[in-house]
Parts: sequence; structure tokens; C-alpha cells
Amino acid sequence: MMIFQLALIFLTSLTGSNPVPGEVNTQRIVSLKDSITFYDGQGFSIIGKYHSEKNYVRFPEKFKKTLRKEVWELGENSAGISIRFRTNASTIVVRWTVMNDASLPHMPATGVKGIDLYTHSGGQWQYVKTGFPQGKNSERILLSQGDGTSREYLLNLPLYDGVESLQIGINENAVITKADKSLLLDKKPVVYYGTSIAQGGCASRPGMAFTNILSRHLDRTFINFGFSGNGTIETSVGEAMVEIDAALYVSDCNPNTKKELIYDRTMALVQMLKKQRPDVPVLLVEGFLNEGNFFNPASGENQSIEKKREELKRAYKDLKKSGVTNLYYQKGDGLIGKDHEGTVDGIHPNDVGMMRLAEGMAPLLKKILLK
Repeated sequence: MMIFQLALIFLTSLTGSNPVPGEVNTQRIVSLKDSITFYDGQGFSIIGKYHSEKNYVRFPEKFKKTLRKEVWELGENSAGISIRFRTNASTIVVRWTVMNDASLPHMPATGVKGIDLYTHSGGQWQYVKTGFPQGKNSERILLSQGDGTSREYLLNLPLYDGVESLQIGINENAVITKADKSLLLDKKPVVYYGTSIAQGGCASRPGMAFTNILSRHLDRTFINFGFSGNGTIETSVGEAMVEIDAALYVSDCNPNTKKELIYDRTMALVQMLKKQRPDVPVLLVEGFLNEGNFFNPASGENQSIEKKREELKRAYKDLKKSGVTNLYYQKGDGLIGKDHEGTVDGIHPNDVGMMRLAEGMAPLLKKILLK
């Protein structure tokens, strides 16, 4: 008891607050590090990226020369990248350094540059804790006073910032290893090419990005090729996609692509994918309407979205006519619900919208993946 009280006094001196006896504020900076051993995150199973370079970047270095500068730099954001490990630790601490200390006015810092932890329990992934970012360098306790049971864990990395380094710390006498079970590891991935929405804007934390939700529910890794403002159906991205032995390629770029470009670019991208990977199915997603323009029809935003949909449908029909097989189409209406509560700003989903997107797309994804 005396040791615990001294620890509380020490924490109080660091934070200027008064902890409640018997409780631990797991968002405080770790102060008693002597009993914590840290391990480099690169020593565990990295999922959500398809190359083996020792980083948390979505493209291998060679694509820096072929991608547009904006796409390459957004690809340095760790959206969709996670770490799988197993431990019997009663205390789990994570410290991480981000590249840019990014911030957005309409998205929580926990989603932009925070992390979150899940464990597999009762046959499903269950949320454990979020690591609040503190700036460029952060260190947070994500599990404290646990029961010491050996469990499989999933650590999701930031959506809108890059990770320079990450370490996982555990209490003394505990053991940490690579994932023991094949969860999220033994199936071909889904490669999801899209916009800021696919990248995860504006989820409150990484695990709430709809691609990460789908990954957990479908027990399949998603390679997140969502690029904020820059998902424009480019064959330069397609060159990276075809390097991946995928279960499915998805193109969901209508929101960022000019109407005049959608048909030609969709034709070119799908033809490239099918030439290199003829057996891999392709899904085209048309996107949902802009929630912020129902009472501003003069803006023409939703009319523009409808015209973009027409161009995507035209490409889909012509590709089918040309003999392309295993090509699918996802309509956008209703994907984030019909009560108009699914966005932060009329465009980017909140957590409600992210859940609905995942639920709305899951039936077709399951159908395709079963085939």
C-alpha cells in the first residue's frame, strides 16, 4: 500500500492533479518506467502495408519517383497500418513519434495522430484503450492492472500522420511475441483506393475508420490507399495495386475526381488491374451525396455528384460489355444512413457514419470474397 501511495504522490507532482485512490488515470504520461521493458514495433507482425521495408509508410520507396508528390506524402501517413502481437502483460505502454504533429479542425487528434488498442475476446476484436497524442512524441498506458492472461492484440496506428518510430512496453516478468493466431494474417488483403473518407476522415480514433471496422469484421487485412483530396483514379497508384496479390481491388475515388476524367481514368485503371491480375475482382464505388447541400440546391454539389455517378456507371457498363469479368458496382445512396446524422461536416463521416459505411458495404464485400 505504501508503494502505491508513493506512486500516486509522484504522479500528482508531475501532473498537478489529485488521483483518486484506487484508480489509475491511464492517459497520464508513464512515470514509473523502471519496471517496463520496451520493444520495437517492427519486431512484430505489421499488417496494412504490403512491402517489407522497416517503416510505417504505405508505399515502398521506389514509388516516390512515380507517384504525384501529394500522393507520396499522404502515403507516409500510416492509415490502415496496424501491429499484431501477443502478450500476457498486465501493463501495456506504447510510445510513438509522429512525423508531422499534424492537426485538423474537424477531426479529433486521437484519430489524426493517436493510436488505439484491441484484443481478441469472445470470438471478436474488442476495444481496449485509446492513446491520446501529446504532440510529436507520445507515451501512454493502454492497459494497467490487467489479469495477466495471454491474449492476441491489435494496435492501430494514426490515420492522418506518419509514424517515425513506435515501441511497445510491458511489465517485468511478462512475455511479448509475434501474433500466435492467424487472425487478420492468413487471407489475401482487400486493397481500397479512395479519398479522405477512405483514409479515415473524420474518425475519432484509428479503429473507427470504416476500412479498419471492415477488416476486423471480415477477418481480413485492408491495404488503405485512401489519399485525402488526392484519390483521383491514377494508374500510377494502380501500378502499386497490381503488385499486391489481393482478394479484391476497390476504386472509390469519385469525390476527388473531376467528372470529365472519371470515365477514361476508370477504364484505364480497371484495364490495368485486369491485365496484370485477371482473376482478382474489382469493385467500383460511387459514393454518397453531400449532406451539407440539401438546403443549398443552388450550389449544384449533389447534382455534380449525380453526374459523376453517371460517368462511373457508364465506365462500368462499357467494361462489362468489353468482356471484363468479376467487376462489381456499389451504389452510394444510404451508405451513411438516411437520417443525415452521419457526417462531421456534410462530407466526412463521423463514427456513426463510419459504422454505417462498414455495415452498408459489408454484404457486397462478403459476397465477392466468398466467390
